[in-house]
Amino acid sequence: MSTNTYALIVDEGPLAGTRYGVTPAGLTLGRSSQCDIAIKDMLLSRSHCRFELRGEELWVVDLASANQTLVNKEAVDERALNAGDRVEVGQTTLRVERAAAANESDAAGAAPGEAPASDVVIDLGFGKADAQGHAAKKSFMRPVIWTLGAVLVLIVGTTFILDPARRSNGADTAKPVSLAQDKTLLVQYEKIEASTDNIFRYELSISPAGMLTVKIDDLAGKNRHVRKEKRVEPALLSELVRDIENSGFFALDKSFTGFAAAPNQLNEWTLTVAIGPRAHTCRVTNRLEPEGFRALRERLETFSKNELGIWAIQFSAEKLTELARNALGVARKKFDEREVKFGNLHEAIRSYHEAVFYLDTVNPKPDFYTEIVEGVEAAEDELDKRYEEQRFQANRAINLQDWPTAARELKILREMIPDTADSRNKEATQKLIDVEGRLRKIRR
Repeated sequence: MSTNTYALIVDEGPLAGTRYGVTPAGLTLGRSSQCDIAIKDMLLSRSHCRFELRGEELWVVDLASANQTLVNKEAVDERALNAGDRVEVGQTTLRVERAAAANESDAAGAAPGEAPASDVVIDLGFGKADAQGHAAKKSFMRPVIWTLGAVLVLIVGTTFILDPARRSNGADTAKPVSLAQDKTLLVQYEKIEASTDNIFRYELSISPAGMLTVKIDDLAGKNRHVRKEKRVEPALLSELVRDIENSGFFALDKSFTGFAAAPNQLNEWTLTVAIGPRAHTCRVTNRLEPEGFRALRERLETFSKNELGIWAIQFSAEKLTELARNALGVARKKFDEREVKFGNLHEAIRSYHEAVFYLDTVNPKPDFYTEIVEGVEAAEDELDKRYEEQRFQANRAINLQDWPTAARELKILREMIPDTADSRNKEATQKLIDVEGRLRKIRR
């Protein structure tokens, strides 16, 4: 018996080169200083994921993070990890290492390479016997085995020869699948926006093996190059195939061409789709898209956004920077008005995170990125402080059985944390249901 010990090696990110041994208590990773692995990265949630031992296995569990936990490029809720697996969270990549420690009691049980006892005889029936008893047994068994083998071969051969129907049925089962039933999907979509100042290229593809890939090349955005991919579940691909077949795309002309809005400018979309043996390509250049093309393009882009969770990468760095600046403006306003509405701090935090999301693929970061990082930290700390104070007031009223006050304080808690997926909102809701039930009994 052996026990496995695991370690996490940070290969990429702010803590690159750091090694963390996984203890029986597990390790929590996130942006909060309370985490075992605390990383100052705005792409991380405060408590992002957890590594824990389950028997001899190491598991990673995503803690409802905003930007997901990836294992070998695939988003997971939880996953058993093997040596060499790579876990990506925000800007950090961790590699799993494992070492087996032999149990001393097992090691003492037998010496490696110990020869079998000299009095043990291993006879496979093909060599000469060293003893008279072995020779007698061998001479008796060998004719019996050969006879049974010959009878078995004769029965099988006769059955196959005399039953041609069985042979024809067997051949029928090997028939290839009809081409009419082949729904294998292949998609290749490319968008190009080009001018004398920049070339922006967005490419989306789905391979016959079900691999979804999105690539971006943005020369003006400091030569921004992005590549994301993920294997898609067969059920989702089947649903996408049905939508494509009903979109009218295969009936479109191969080309639609207009005139550029300005000299030396190109806006072009090219879409190729194949479903089994059926394939079609359509290109739209410098004009509005026909309805069937537009509907399918939007369906594919929405599909990739939902699968990869990175819809913003289809925009240029300038556009993303503008969106981030607007989100920062909303965050500032909500934070300044935190005394006006209980939910404004939560709204400020959401807008700060939205700004971070827009700048995920923009490098170098704009000069206001530092304000975003500091702003979200300040807003989250302030919300945590106010939540604890408000929670104390609610629990105090419950302990005093002041049910009207308790209901009012719990409602304020839910306004402060409106996200129903947040454990703090769930706790306040459960308590409020109980308190309102007691109030109804009193009023009767």
